[in-house]
Amino acid sequence: MKKLFYLLFAFSFFFLSCEEEDDPFNPTASFSCKIDGIQLSDSSPTGHIITTNPVLNGALEISATSNLPGAKVMNTVTITIGSAQNTFKDNFLTDIDYILGSSGSSGQVWQGADIFATSVPNFTGTVSFSKITANKVSGTFEFDARDQSTSAIVEVIDGSFSNVSY
Repeated sequence: MKKLFYLLFAFSFFFLSCEEEDDPFNPTASFSCKIDGIQLSDSSPTGHIITTNPVLNGALEISATSNLPGAKVMNTVTITIGSAQNTFKDNFLTDIDYILGSSGSSGQVWQGADIFATSVPNFTGTVSFSKITANKVSGTFEFDARDQSTSAIVEVIDGSFSNVSY
């Protein structure tokens, strides 16, 4: 009986000490970019098709939030792609740049109470999809945005999102 106990103990120790492996059929989501050179990373970005705003019905919205060092606490980056006439999944292609700042598409950065947006003329960017499936999207982006009240500008570069569910 003692041998059986030690054998069960050894097996339980072995299984508890194994590392958890990534599931290749369910890859994890990620979102990252640099805001004025400071890295923002979120391992739980969100995505959804907008259905509550008549002007943006059918657009895809991807959002990520992260605390950044220094005085800039809690930054949120949101990318909206689409227009009122389109549903995202059925009308967007991979490896094509979509203009942020044009009708129905925008990039925004929230830094506390400050909101920077590409919707201000001459502040635009691009998003390019590398993969679109029935419920996940991956791609890259970059944009410049301006705060409408202070005219301050932020540069968002090296942006990427992967396996974001929507």
